Amino acid sequence: MATFTGLAPELLEAREKDIFFKRFSMQETKYTQLFEERPSNKAYEDRMRVAGLGRLATKPEGTPVAFDDPVQGSRSRVVHQTYALGFRVTMEMQQDELFGIIEQMPADLGDSARDHMERLAWDVLNDGYAGTRHTVMADGGAAGPLFSASHTTLKSGDVQSNLQNPAVALGVTGLEAMMTQASTVLSEEGRYIDMNQSVLLIHPDNQHKAYELLQTEFKVNSSDNNRSTVVASRSGLRPLEVPYLTNTDGWSIHAPKGQNSLKWNNRQELTFRRADDSETFDEKFYAYYRASVQVDEWRGNFGSNF
Repeated sequence: MATFTGLAPELLEAREKDIFFKRFSMQETKYTQLFEERPSNKAYEDRMRVAGLGRLATKPEGTPVAFDDPVQGSRSRVVHQTYALGFRVTMEMQQDELFGIIEQMPADLGDSARDHMERLAWDVLNDGYAGTRHTVMADGGAAGPLFSASHTTLKSGDVQSNLQNPAVALGVTGLEAMMTQASTVLSEEGRYIDMNQSVLLIHPDNQHKAYELLQTEFKVNSSDNNRSTVVASRSGLRPLEVPYLTNTDGWSIHAPKGQNSLKWNNRQELTFRRADDSETFDEKFYAYYRASVQVDEWRGNFGSNF
């Protein structure tokens, strides 16, 4: 279908008027602040877990040293999808339109593409508690949701949680508990590791609460002089407000981009094309990209589905 003059006749009228179109700019890109972008040169991307050596064992005098081997875990695969949208306009409409709206349509394609890319990326977090569309690798070849109370380490068999269960609202108690979880995470081999949490992911509904928690040096809603345990200067957290999150009350904390295993696989960068129809003289504009999103490791991500 093309944009004919009859579809928007007001754009051809010379009478004085004001056309409301693209008066507002999109928000800055959000997903690039948390997702690591990686180039891809094949139809899919695989991720695989490998656990190293286990814990040292007691060696009684005169007995041989115990030997151990690395263990291969399950594989996670995502297949890239192509996403596209086009716009077609007749020669007559392009020549006769008086307000420059048609000229802005290619830029509007760019905004449409950015919005789609945001929705694709944040679907990983929106599905983080159900695991119906995006799962993390698990022991024994099984796969589960990103946020779970029963993650099993590959080597030691320890069961760990990155979920507040029961869920709690964003507040001092929940943040303290989640920060403690992040500080006691075990690796696949059963070793304590340093998980540096830096991002508090919230819906804009929680922006004022987050500001109060992270910017108040003393204990929130208290008449004493106790220091805040979650203020940004201590917790290291900064808020990231994302309107694409479907649960407006849920929240999570994450390790920095590159450490939290949230991946954006770029098979084809966002591309724009333009073409002429030799038979109708219509002009056609296209925007498309090819990508996939993936999370292959739960460590570095801790959530509360309040």
